[in-house]
Amino acid sequence: MRPEMIVLPAFFLLIGFCISVLVNAWQRRLRIRLMSEVNNKLLDRIGSVKDFNDFLGTEGGTRFLDSLTVERETSRPQDSIFRAIQFGIVLLTLGLGFLALGWYFAARYGATGDDFEVLTVIGVIAGSLGLGFLISAAASFRLAKTLGVLVRP
Repeated sequence: MRPEMIVLPAFFLLIGFCISVLVNAWQRRLRIRLMSEVNNKLLDRIGSVKDFNDFLGTEGGTRFLDSLTVERETSRPQDSIFRAIQFGIVLLTLGLGFLALGWYFAARYGATGDDFEVLTVIGVIAGSLGLGFLISAAASFRLAKTLGVLVRP
């Protein structure tokens, strides 16, 4: 297996990912622009402060006000720790899989290892990232527990 056989699919995967990100950003931008136009037209139609106050008292007014505010999701420390554990396990498993593939192909085809060292490099990088995520999750858990942030509701 030559490195070109891995690089070519990876290149197409990268192009597909970039296109997906660009289309997603374009759709989000279009949605935000349409919402702001609707909100501006609605605000223009409300003439006085009394009308606006009456409108805000309705259920539609509350939804309108909620759509204007950008609410940041507050995540609990547990969520971040679980996310880091998930990423760590996935990346560590991916890294081990690439290492196993590299060793398998080298043993099966009797190559010196030069043909499949790209699999080993990718495996080591992914495995290191996974191990880093797991260490980070353990450190975050210990720090959050020490600070008393991990309290049950």
